[in-house]
Amino acid sequence: MERCYLREIVCESFKKAESEIPSHSRYALAMHIADKTTLSSKTLERAYDKYVSNKESKYKKIGDASVNLLCEYLGFNNYQEYVKSKNRNIQKKEDVINGSKPINVTKNNKKNLLIKIASIIFIVVAIGYFFSQITGAKIAKCMVWVKMEYQQVDCNTSLQPEYEADIMPFDANKLKNFKKLNVTITTDFFDKVTNKPLVWYIKNNDEIEYFSSPGLHPVTGKTLRAITPYIINKYVPVHTNNKNSFISE
Repeated sequence: MERCYLREIVCESFKKAESEIPSHSRYALAMHIADKTTLSSKTLERAYDKYVSNKESKYKKIGDASVNLLCEYLGFNNYQEYVKSKNRNIQKKEDVINGSKPINVTKNNKKNLLIKIASIIFIVVAIGYFFSQITGAKIAKCMVWVKMEYQQVDCNTSLQPEYEADIMPFDANKLKNFKKLNVTITTDFFDKVTNKPLVWYIKNNDEIEYFSSPGLHPVTGKTLRAITPYIINKYVPVHTNNKNSFISE
């Protein structure tokens, strides 16, 4: 039996005894181990002096039978099982230090590896897209009226000459649906099924402006009115230079 293992077995036996009784004197620990095994307390004290304290002693060596009894006390069937357990632990530590054990690369392993790589790439792309959407929303979350429609702008943008009104909070519905219209007699002013108005107007200094949605005028803030046949007959020309605008008498 190797001396290094004998030292560990004796040391671990006394450590275990320390966890089981309140008194940690060598004598008390030896008595406790003796009570748990068929060994004598004197044998245990001598083994402690020789293998743990490294004291010079006439005590030659702990016997094989005694070692097996201590291994049983530690939870092993015998000395050989104890050594095998230690060797397994040493191998695990070496694997951790030197890296994992070589992987037996098979077709399934390759397939699983490719799937994992593809999954990682997908996650990275998805995260990138998500943050780009958030960043984009933060950069352009306001809008401003420019000539015929609202345009999306950065809220920190300074007023430009082409802006006809102040920058306002972003409104997706208004950005998409609220437009200034150039109408002709061929324009669909009313829904063909419900007959509800499709155009709204406002009169400014004898000039009429038309819009695609109800609400407030983007520059003056005045309330728009729904189109009526009277307004159409009075202000919309019967024809324009566009040949498609002519109507038959």
